[in-house]
Amino acid sequence: MISPIDLLVLVLQVIVIILIINVVFSWIRFAGGRVPRYNPIVRFIDRVSDAILLPIRQLQDRLFRSAGLGYMPIDFSPLIAIIIIQFLIHMLRGLS
Repeated sequence: MISPIDLLVLVLQVIVIILIINVVFSWIRFAGGRVPRYNPIVRFIDRVSDAILLPIRQLQDRLFRSAGLGYMPIDFSPLIAIIIIQFLIHMLRGLS
């Protein structure tokens, strides 16, 4: 039987995979490729990723503006999110 902590770790690992897929999709779009936004799977990946990345992007923008750096051309929010999630996974595994 799977414990609640193991289930939460599994969910967090799936979220990391979704974030990585979203990054790959953004690279494809940037390179001029087409990722069909009407596809239900793509919409799900975009929705999950946006829900996680939007608060990080807002914080990142505020930090760069307050430091006088202006707009940041590279989006580090997926990397920051994955680092935070990996830290949470590490902490949860320490509890079990």
